[in-house]
Amino acid sequence: MENQYKKTFPDLMVGKKIIYVHGFMSAGSSHTVQILRDYMPEATVIAPDLPLHPAEALALLRQTCDAEKPDLIIGTSMGGMYAEMLRGTDRILINPAFEMGDTMVKHNMVGKQTFQNPRTDGIQDFIVTKALVNEYKEITTLLFNGIDEAEQQRVIGLFGDEDTSVDTFDLFAQHYPTAIRFHGGHRLTDKVAMHYLMPLI
Repeated sequence: MENQYKKTFPDLMVGKKIIYVHGFMSAGSSHTVQILRDYMPEATVIAPDLPLHPAEALALLRQTCDAEKPDLIIGTSMGGMYAEMLRGTDRILINPAFEMGDTMVKHNMVGKQTFQNPRTDGIQDFIVTKALVNEYKEITTLLFNGIDEAEQQRVIGLFGDEDTSVDTFDLFAQHYPTAIRFHGGHRLTDKVAMHYLMPLI
């Protein structure tokens, strides 16, 4: 069966760069990246594999932004948390995990985990320690620092009304004016991308 959402938007973001920031346990090879590349064939979608340690991940993302000068940053879940901190660029945060440390504890992520998508470094398994959880709790203290009105206009939040993993709609709305609910869960599906994300872009 042909995917009814396999449409392309060839006039969208032509010649422009998008940085996609993936979620926890994912990678730059995720299905979401493929969705973006399929829908916007004339755009360049850059999707780095993020280091496990948050300070390293944020440093990598800031270096990537400095080097690539993206026109748009899209982050999902944990990636939405990081994207919020990448100031100065238009950003769309999808179900952002602003309370990442607490989320890891709530969903019993401490212990051995496996990346859901293949990574360029070949690493598949990793361990979530209490120390790592604390690193995530620490990095989230940097969120929402020194946002001015110009910054508020650069950020849009998309929140699934059936997201059982993360609920940060109210927290986002305290800091940014454009918080939009969509019908769906935590993952960005083809359907959500087509009906909500593409019109926004």
